[in-house]
Amino acid sequence: MITGLLLAPLGIVAIINNQPYARTFSFTIPPGEYHYQPIRLNNGELLSGDFTENQNQPINFYVFNQQQYDGYKVTGVSVSLLSMSNVPSGTYTISIPAAGTYYLVTAHGTGYDQTSEQMSLRVRIDGTNLPYTGLESLAPIGVALLVASYPLGKRENRRLVSSLLKDNPNFGPGQGEVDGQILNIAKDLCRDMGFVYEPLAIYYVVWVKFGGIRIAPSDECLLGVKGERRGYVYLPAVLRGRLDPNEWKPLIASSLIYSFQPGLKHRRLVIQRLWLLTLAAVIAVTTVVLWFFNDVLVPVLAIPAVVLLIMLVARKINMTLRKYFLDADTIAADVAGKDLMIQTLKKIDSMRLVDIEERKQEKPTIWRRAGVLPWPSITNRIQQLEK
Repeated sequence: MITGLLLAPLGIVAIINNQPYARTFSFTIPPGEYHYQPIRLNNGELLSGDFTENQNQPINFYVFNQQQYDGYKVTGVSVSLLSMSNVPSGTYTISIPAAGTYYLVTAHGTGYDQTSEQMSLRVRIDGTNLPYTGLESLAPIGVALLVASYPLGKRENRRLVSSLLKDNPNFGPGQGEVDGQILNIAKDLCRDMGFVYEPLAIYYVVWVKFGGIRIAPSDECLLGVKGERRGYVYLPAVLRGRLDPNEWKPLIASSLIYSFQPGLKHRRLVIQRLWLLTLAAVIAVTTVVLWFFNDVLVPVLAIPAVVLLIMLVARKINMTLRKYFLDADTIAADVAGKDLMIQTLKKIDSMRLVDIEERKQEKPTIWRRAGVLPWPSITNRIQQLEK
């Protein structure tokens, strides 16, 4: 899917840019000067158009390559690919021999050096841009990958869920006296902290890697919303029956505080809005750049740069959210008891659960398939509380 998301926009941009270019320029040639219009062209393209001096006065018109234009600026000698002298209007057509920057130059005609001349210049670029043509093929490839990823992903997820149900008998809704006690602890925490949220039931889930991204580590609880201000408390199934009801209290308290404590909730909303604004700004700037710069290198360089920028911003946001999780732990320790929270986290750590051990070894780098996740490792959580 990620490959499709990268290839499809690149191909679409190539299709958009590989269209005939047409533009009209209106300008004044000041007395004693000339006017030049640079155009970036590719090998094999056809440059054509027309020009008109609005008062029917004669002008000189040239098409230069870079070397010829550099010489013209110094000596005024008009060695050119195309030239027309002392004409008030004309049309031009020239096949471009090599890629590069070309210059359309209009200068005063004989006897009009000290006169202002009003010009209208039309430019059209036609032809096959081979680099763009190659990139255009990426659009259907990217779209095909995106389409194919959906049924393949669903099939893989069904297989994964089926295997999880077999391998994790603790998966499913809470039931019995112990789970009833845990639910009551969650309700009491909401009441004592003044949160408008009603826990309806306990549900044990398995944190799996859908698409390579782990939903949450096994030392975290999550809250699900079902209707207005009520929902399920999701607990890691791998810990079912391995923690006493009271040991769940600090974990549930931290999750409730992260979700509903006014200060943390406000800061999370600010982060979310900044993320959306960043995405909107990046998309807008990228669209403008790709629209106005008719160069094959622009989309090739711009799209990877945009992806890298988004990854860096996402890393910064997730590192900030990681700090908010630790702040929630600090507040939860005051509510549920600091010693109890440290004891519970150390007990989980001693179980050597695979995903928790993996989290200990992770480095905050963007060069991972899952990127930088917002949850702190259990080591960070313990160290934060023991300060």
